[in-house]
Amino acid sequence: MRRSSLSTRLYRRVLVLLALTGLAMGAVLYSVASKEIGRASDAQLVNASRLLYMMMQDELTAGVLAARGKGLSTASDPLLSSEEKRAFHASYDWCMFAVFWEGQPVAQSGWGAPLDLIPRQPGLHDFSAVGERWRSYGLPGHDARLLVVVAERDAMREFSVVPVLRKLALPLLLLIAVAMGVLWLTLRKSLSEVERLASSLNARSLADLTPLAPENWSRDLGPLITALNKLFARLEQAYELEQAFTDDVAHELRTPLAAIRTQAQLLARTAPASLPEEVNRLLSTVRRANDLVDGMLTLARLNATAVSARSVDVHDLVAHVVADAVVNLPADAIEFTVLPDHVVRWQCDPASLQIALSAVIDNAVRHARAGGCIDIAIVRTFDHLVITIGDRGGGVAPEDRERLLRRFERGASTSSGSGLGLSIAVKAMTLARGTIRLEDRQDGPGLLVVLTLPAAD
Repeated sequence: MRRSSLSTRLYRRVLVLLALTGLAMGAVLYSVASKEIGRASDAQLVNASRLLYMMMQDELTAGVLAARGKGLSTASDPLLSSEEKRAFHASYDWCMFAVFWEGQPVAQSGWGAPLDLIPRQPGLHDFSAVGERWRSYGLPGHDARLLVVVAERDAMREFSVVPVLRKLALPLLLLIAVAMGVLWLTLRKSLSEVERLASSLNARSLADLTPLAPENWSRDLGPLITALNKLFARLEQAYELEQAFTDDVAHELRTPLAAIRTQAQLLARTAPASLPEEVNRLLSTVRRANDLVDGMLTLARLNATAVSARSVDVHDLVAHVVADAVVNLPADAIEFTVLPDHVVRWQCDPASLQIALSAVIDNAVRHARAGGCIDIAIVRTFDHLVITIGDRGGGVAPEDRERLLRRFERGASTSSGSGLGLSIAVKAMTLARGTIRLEDRQDGPGLLVVLTLPAAD
């Protein structure tokens, strides 16, 4: 299952918070807009009732209502003429109105809620009629018997809110979209330092336990930097203890092994002619034990090796390793060829590469046939350096190649060896950020060991 990144998880959580905040802001805006539109609508009802009252001033002054009395027809002596009604509807076409004298209707708009459902008290009121909610305002006249009522549907108020919300929705959505983008960039920028820390740690070798400088990192990473430095200190102490233990063990083992080898050599000189095979087997066992101790010591020291890349003449380095190997061989025992025969420079750690080359060449010498040849080729490309070491031995079966790169694994050859040579090369190449693999030679029998180093970052 693919895990999401820390920035993605944080972004999702903050995005949910941002969405909830946006919804809350929308709800607040809706509430505020509704209240403001409600106040404005109430003010319009008041203005509409005052306009009606002003239109009826001439009739009221003439005493039409007072002279009419109850039960008189509203068709005679109307309070509002047709022109006045049209003028009112031109300004307030969504409002209905009704005029009451002593609680009885004397004028009305002719549409809207039934008159018997309209509140007949001064002030603002809510009521239901014909399946809808209404809002009304009653304006009392100078004569307490007169009441002018103007009403409108609540749906008209909601309809008035919609344009406001539409105007607010687009800026709000744009604001949320911009906030989402800024949030993502901010998170990526903030977490880039974590990525820089990861890159810095990945670029280190296994033996580089130099403490991180807290001043080079933000204060938020302070606890992590402190914890890493404490871990580095404990690892360094553990490496030092391991190194000391390995050195002590190697020293303690070398002394008795040297004594055994000396005694075996004396025995070979003085033993009867019937024992040479047993003595040679003893000497071979002592040499293998000594090689094993040296290999274990080399592996342990590799863990504490500080890796530092610099420009190296790889051809010269290979020549020195070959020269060291030839010194311990009989004259004309093995022929070495190194191609090309000129300077090949590469950015790498020379100590790790030298250890790997020494281990591989020593392994090739052990398994090359007598009078054989070891061919070394250095190939430099744009982004890789490849060194191949080929011998003329019996080679290695494909199914055994991965196994022989592990510790204490030996091939089918009867040649002496500790089983640590190739594992030492693997360890050294890992420290140098390189790889090692085993292949068949293409020009005949034998094993081809391929060392690959990438270009420095």
